[in-house]
Amino acid sequence: MRLTALFPHWRGLHIMHVRAELDHLTLFAEPISRTARCPTCHRASRAVHSRYQRRVADLPCGGRAVTLLIHARRFFCRAPDCSRQTFAERLTMLVAPGARRSHALDAALTQIGAALGGKSGARLARRLAMPTSDDTLLRLVRAMPLSVAAPVHVLGVDDWAWTNGRRYGTIVCDLERHRAVDLLPDRSADSVAAWLRASPGVRVIARDRSDLYADGATRGAPDALQVADRFHLLKNLGDALERFVQQKRSKLKQAGMPTVRPPPARHLQPWEQRREREGEQRHAPWIARYEQVVALHAKGAAIADIARMVGISGTTVYRYLRLGCPPGCRQYNRRRTPLDPYKEHLLRRWEEGCHVATRLWREIRAMGYAHSYTNVSRFLAQLRLPVGQRPSIFREHDTADRAPTPRKIAMLFIRRPADLTDEQRMIVERICAADTTFAHAYTLTQEFAALLRQRRGERLDAWITGASVSEVVELRRFATGLLLDKAAIQAGLMEEWSNGQTEGHVNRLKTLKRQMYGRAGFALLRKRFLYPP
Repeated sequence: MRLTALFPHWRGLHIMHVRAELDHLTLFAEPISRTARCPTCHRASRAVHSRYQRRVADLPCGGRAVTLLIHARRFFCRAPDCSRQTFAERLTMLVAPGARRSHALDAALTQIGAALGGKSGARLARRLAMPTSDDTLLRLVRAMPLSVAAPVHVLGVDDWAWTNGRRYGTIVCDLERHRAVDLLPDRSADSVAAWLRASPGVRVIARDRSDLYADGATRGAPDALQVADRFHLLKNLGDALERFVQQKRSKLKQAGMPTVRPPPARHLQPWEQRREREGEQRHAPWIARYEQVVALHAKGAAIADIARMVGISGTTVYRYLRLGCPPGCRQYNRRRTPLDPYKEHLLRRWEEGCHVATRLWREIRAMGYAHSYTNVSRFLAQLRLPVGQRPSIFREHDTADRAPTPRKIAMLFIRRPADLTDEQRMIVERICAADTTFAHAYTLTQEFAALLRQRRGERLDAWITGASVSEVVELRRFATGLLLDKAAIQAGLMEEWSNGQTEGHVNRLKTLKRQMYGRAGFALLRKRFLYPP
């Protein structure tokens, strides 16, 4: 069987000889055709001017790199009106004019570069007997053409961060075909509107609650149905609840909610003393601003004047006045470690007299611990210290006695009652019993969450009416905000589309961006992201 039958892209060549080495194959070939066409006038010529050797790298075979040494020819062009006198024959099925890699090898390297990027792709290519550099892979990715996307009917649009908090772009996805169709270098209504005008046929646009994308969608596709994302609606509701609970902390204290128990008296390490002093110093300006706000308000000063004199926003002034007590320090829960489920066993065995770290490590390994011996050794080293000198990270922390944060309370209000544990259900009941406004906020929250989960958009007007006359100021403001984007929100509570797919593509885009740290210019990032998998 001829080799050209096994390798169709070698059609038109006659393989004369193969030289096999340990990691390389060299094929000596010559063109079969006796004529060639001039690239300028396209007339065939038989007059051979000279011969030369052309080296072309091709796809590997049997795990070995392949090089074609082609005895190519130059021809005379006999056409009197042609500007060329001689020309080299073209091997168009195999290689581009002047190229040193075959079309097939270029295509394979392009796929590797698009999937893995420069350095990672170059390492894989060397393992696959296609050695090349990372710069070459990125040049191939930049040069590859993108297929023309099919018309988009259901569109998802969201932002993505070049630099978080400072510079953003826009991602556009086809929600019916589950694929991204374009990246825009900025986040603006003008760019979204221009893209939509250039892509007619969009019937549905799923977006977050950004006014920017609402404006761009209205200008670019005025007839399209805009759908507000349900996740963002629930998040906005949670933020409103968190602000509400923050203002009602004094009510929670009156209800006897658990507070953090003071740690037992002990000798603090120098670094612990320094940390406490630094925390007190950071918190002192907050208390001073709070006391200044309360004093100025007691003298009858206006809110705007208080904000200007203290150097804070009017919103913060209102929040301080509602608190009823100085703002507390932010509480942080201790970070969980893989050793936590086994510390009780280690402490019990330590009290029994077993102080050998390797033995205890083997015991908890048999219980399911799958991490290193070093963690066990470090934990036991702290137990060997006197009790008063052990770092605070090894003190017992009773999380049940820790007061729930406003964010946690907001999440408990939003969750389904059936999904709550007995302890969480008891917390919700005690909070609702503390004040009627808590109970009313919980009822409104559960009603809105039910509308969202069951897609009962027809009941949105009734919920907004009830929330608008509520005693909970934050929920009244939330309901007012819903009225500003009511059509899109009602569609989001009734249609199946959401921005979940788009968020998934944003996550993939972030992975590519970080993978190409330092090389991820917009053009290259867009090519890699939109390259079909």
